[in-house]
Amino acid sequence: MKSFMFAAVSALCITSVSAHAATLSDLVGGATLTEGDVTFSGFEFSNEVPDPPFPDDFNADASEIEVTTSSTSTTTTLSFALDPSPSISGELTVFDFLIDFDVAITGGSSRTFTDVTLGAGDLFASEDAFSDVNFADAVDEPSVLVNIFEDTLKGSQTSMTDDLDGVTSLNLLGRANGLTFTSTATAGLSTFSLTFDLAGTAPPPSPIPLPAGLPLLLAGLGGLVLLRGRKTL
Repeated sequence: MKSFMFAAVSALCITSVSAHAATLSDLVGGATLTEGDVTFSGFEFSNEVPDPPFPDDFNADASEIEVTTSSTSTTTTLSFALDPSPSISGELTVFDFLIDFDVAITGGSSRTFTDVTLGAGDLFASEDAFSDVNFADAVDEPSVLVNIFEDTLKGSQTSMTDDLDGVTSLNLLGRANGLTFTSTATAGLSTFSLTFDLAGTAPPPSPIPLPAGLPLLLAGLGGLVLLRGRKTL
């Protein structure tokens, strides 16, 4: 009986969490991600590997990139996870793809973006190679630029933060690419994320929508009543 109830409640929780994750192909198709009063929309994706590619080049696919959101009281984070992750080796091999999107304060909130950090990236490079992720802003002037990279020639940098000066929306243009220059070089990445710091008071959280999970919860309660009735008999 307790297991049945736990399964029903768990299914309800999974239903609510799923609104904060999507594949990049779904987002390119018009889906959005909303985390509190921050909405991510207008996603675009393009594989930029030269055509025809070399045999060891990596061609990224939007359907194999999972995008998730998370938040604290003062931040909202957009994370990208690639599976399979770009991994290249050999002389003059490459991965190269573009991810653009819009991010905005929504729902009548008065909060603003104060800065953005590109970090938490799982990048690697060895020998003579580099792996890089960067985003520029097409709305603000001068353009915001955040970058993470692993470069065997220049050293490594795990995160970079840029001041946004209290804006309420951004149009971010992103590029992830890597290149090897020698036969023994390797490069790649599997994850990266953008964290937006917010100023102001967040609006109260919206009630969790129940229609999708409510039947499961009611079914669990019904099972409880039925089992109790059998014990009485």
